[in-house]
Amino acid sequence: MAMDKSSADYYVYARASGMLARSFVGESARKLFNAASLQELWSLLFSEDLPQVPEILLARQIELKAQKTFIDDYLSLVSCYEKPSPMLVALLHFYDYDNIKEIGGALCLGEKSMPDIVDIRPFNIIDYSKWPSISAMTEGTPLAWLNAVPRLEQQKDNDYRLDCQYISEVWESIRTVSPQCRKSLEALVGEKYRMDNIMWALRLRTYYGMDRASVMSHLAYAGPHRSVQDVLARDAIRTLDWELDSWEQWKGWKYSMFLNPYEEGTVWSIDPRWVASAYRNAFVSRALATFHKFPFTEAPLVCWFVIKQRELDNIRTACEHLRLHMNSSASISQALHIAGLEVK
Repeated sequence: MAMDKSSADYYVYARASGMLARSFVGESARKLFNAASLQELWSLLFSEDLPQVPEILLARQIELKAQKTFIDDYLSLVSCYEKPSPMLVALLHFYDYDNIKEIGGALCLGEKSMPDIVDIRPFNIIDYSKWPSISAMTEGTPLAWLNAVPRLEQQKDNDYRLDCQYISEVWESIRTVSPQCRKSLEALVGEKYRMDNIMWALRLRTYYGMDRASVMSHLAYAGPHRSVQDVLARDAIRTLDWELDSWEQWKGWKYSMFLNPYEEGTVWSIDPRWVASAYRNAFVSRALATFHKFPFTEAPLVCWFVIKQRELDNIRTACEHLRLHMNSSASISQALHIAGLEVK
């Protein structure tokens, strides 16, 4: 039931706090990786009876149910407001952008049935009832430029444009939040997208050998112009001329606390996976601090959204680990590291 903003702020903060207390993030994520089977993982996550499906399908069921629970919970919280903040709705549009990627791919391949989508009604910007006309689905929306079935060779460019557009929507929406928490949310969300760019740049250079210009063309920018001073891309761009195996160049980096360890006299090269894992728990801790710093503003729900997305990543990692029957100590250590957890 929708409430006035003041009442909704108090109710949402209390309810979201309880949900986060039960979340599998930070050290609590370790419980996911202590599960000995997919059946045990299901029981840890859900109160419903275990579905009678083959184990090969159970991992997918766990992932889908966890995602649906997340979306349903977020929708229930946002719907408490008569007029939700544009930022709270913009975050939710992540799934519209993701859905239209899947729809474009399905239409390109001649699929007759609409692919499974994440339902975010009543906050969707895409009219899914107009399937299979992609132009009708996006007409009158910020995605109206996607008005024809994309060719296979267009998919990559379209996906990149959609990613940039979503990030721009979220970034612009920060301007609409309460003045008392605007700077903190700008710092939190900005750091997330800056680190996403950094990690993407590292992967492109390490695994694909891309040069500076190629990497820059794959980064996400806050504005329409690919400026080297763009607030979301500049930190990644500054590292593009640094040698990947030069500790001397990286040790003074502003994010050096996330680097894989260096030992004097040994060969060192930056490890993108290590950087990503080290950053994840730090980001969750920062989001939790921001959640509690501004209790009766948009901040708690913004933080709740990004923290619970991290929880979904942890659940997917645990599912994959169990699905592949990776029970060795080495594989368990790797799964914990991906989740940003130390091996004990």
